[in-house]
Amino acid sequence: MPNDETTPPLDGTIDLIRRFRSGTTETSDLLRSSRLVIEANAKQLENPKAVLEYIDFFLDLFARTVAEFDRLLADLPGGAGRAHLDLLRQIANNAAAEQRRCVMFRDKWINKPLPYEQMRPLLNQVSTDSRDQLNEYRGLLAAADRLEALAAAPPAPPTEEGKLGRRELFTKWFGR
Repeated sequence: MPNDETTPPLDGTIDLIRRFRSGTTETSDLLRSSRLVIEANAKQLENPKAVLEYIDFFLDLFARTVAEFDRLLADLPGGAGRAHLDLLRQIANNAAAEQRRCVMFRDKWINKPLPYEQMRPLLNQVSTDSRDQLNEYRGLLAAADRLEALAAAPPAPPTEEGKLGRRELFTKWFGR
């Protein structure tokens, strides 16, 4: 159980993870909305299947990440462990690795003349939404570092009223 000294920073980290979870959910909602528009306008795209696969990949990745955040949010009030730190770092590192997928998508399906130029803003939005969410996960490395520092810090002595420190205890026993 965290003591009074570690509770505020741990609460701050929990709040940060909640914000990451919320941002991931919002991005997933945006991608789902874009997916519907892509499906409705499939004939205006050179390869709608590739765009849908791209969106579905990130919807799946983000759904798994939300599940991991939920697990962390359930576990962290009991204290941070090595597995929690590793999970945060793994999410951040996986996101960094998936940046390449965003670049490849842009190069192959956006950065060229399109048969219907009016689809470019939608494709840009899909690419930008997924890329920006992946970039956000870099902050998880700082959260992991913060948790690691909390786990490594020695517990502070209790400071409840009525308990005497060393000097007060000696003064009480032996007088001045």
